[in-house]
Amino acid sequence: MNRICIYLRKSRADEELEKTLGEGETLSKHRKALLKFAKERNYNIVETKEEIVSGESLFFRPKMLELLKEVEEKKYDGVLVMDMQRLGRGDMQDQGIILNTFKQSNTKIITPNKVYDLNNDFDEEYSEFEAFMSRKELKMITKRMQGGRVRSVEDGNYIATNPPLGYDIQWVKRSRTLTINPEEAEIVKMIFKLYSEGSGAGSIANTMNSFGYKTKFNNGFSSSSVLAILKNPIYIGKVTWKKKEIKKSKNPDKVKDTRTRDKDEWIIADGKHEAIIDMKTWNKVQQIVKGKYHIPYQIANGPANPIAGLVICAVCGSKMVMRKYGTSPPHLICLKKCGNKSARFEYVENTIIDALEDYLKNYKAEVRKEEKNNIKVYELQLANLKKELETCNNQKLKLFDLLEQGVYDNDTFLERSNLLADKASKIISGIEGLNKLIEQEKRLDLTEYSQRLREVVFAYKASKNVQHKNELLKSVLIKAEYKKEKYQKNDDFEVKLYPKLKR
Repeated sequence: MNRICIYLRKSRADEELEKTLGEGETLSKHRKALLKFAKERNYNIVETKEEIVSGESLFFRPKMLELLKEVEEKKYDGVLVMDMQRLGRGDMQDQGIILNTFKQSNTKIITPNKVYDLNNDFDEEYSEFEAFMSRKELKMITKRMQGGRVRSVEDGNYIATNPPLGYDIQWVKRSRTLTINPEEAEIVKMIFKLYSEGSGAGSIANTMNSFGYKTKFNNGFSSSSVLAILKNPIYIGKVTWKKKEIKKSKNPDKVKDTRTRDKDEWIIADGKHEAIIDMKTWNKVQQIVKGKYHIPYQIANGPANPIAGLVICAVCGSKMVMRKYGTSPPHLICLKKCGNKSARFEYVENTIIDALEDYLKNYKAEVRKEEKNNIKVYELQLANLKKELETCNNQKLKLFDLLEQGVYDNDTFLERSNLLADKASKIISGIEGLNKLIEQEKRLDLTEYSQRLREVVFAYKASKNVQHKNELLKSVLIKAEYKKEKYQKNDDFEVKLYPKLKR
């Protein structure tokens, strides 16, 4: 496995033992044992997390919360622990959260005795997994867990994983709350001030980006991120819960479906943190927000137009969106204001269909020219990548030796191991990609794909269902890049298609 995190945590028995051995000795012994095990299995250790607190509840174990967030983001292929109990010693609620996070992200739980794949029926029912629960128990516990979270929010605690811009997480006794981040708070104040003075969300986003300011996740600002800040009552000292309903999606192309609940369903309580925005400014901003039209964050009932999600701005790489202007025909625009001129939606849609038909005419001739030499080139690249991977694995083994000899400390080891893991991951992805390309070239069926394109174009023109038309285009297109200069008018613009080649 290419990216493994070690999680270390003391049991009660370990705490008793440390009264004799000395503080920290148990975790040190466990760390050495797991590193030895990782070396024998040729694992890449990219992170080590040590839980120094001994709270029973998951919410009082910061390293575990941090780990679960990273597992949810699929940062690791597996988590290495001494035994299953190190992950979930708390009540069934906590165990349910841990189980679901590992299962949904397809992250393995690794112990010296067994590797647990929670998407494998045998592993899920294995006796060592009795610390967790069955699906039926998980549903019951999820309801109880929500009740516990609601009570915590009503007490003024901040229980979301990440703090909003302007704040950092702070623990006061056994309560999880927020403390003001002075530098970020000034950005928040500026956003509210500019909006209250008449600037739009898009204009404010451009201003923030021009100053070099970043969001909490170190991204540039956009209209939607500015609006999210302006609507967040956290900035007047409130905490909220149940704003969104998240369910597992029935759509195979999506992991989950999210909808914003009605405000009367939200739980809003006085938080324990200090407000950044005064009530006068807040009320003024909310009145302005209500009186303006904003592009919705997400369309709940399918795509808003047939080419939704397909057209990309050739200048900045953002997805183009359809916007209506009163009684005028809808236009396709880029929200980033990067200089890419908008065009009437119908012009862009017609151009894409026309371009698909033109592409179909020249498809066979163009692809056959490339096909002849592709396999030889891919095989040569494949051989080179395999040599690089072998070198990378040898370097990885040397890292463990240098750690054991004391040449590297733990931080240096993790830094070098991360670099090697990233390198190996790219090489493995390259190998998998080349193998796939070789297979695709060998079973290329131009006649079948040509027929499929014809069927899509015909069905698209005949259909009146927006979602059906969108699905048809997405079945044959990866994306379509759009570019229009300031001097170009009406249907004078460029569209470049990126078809999904049927192999």
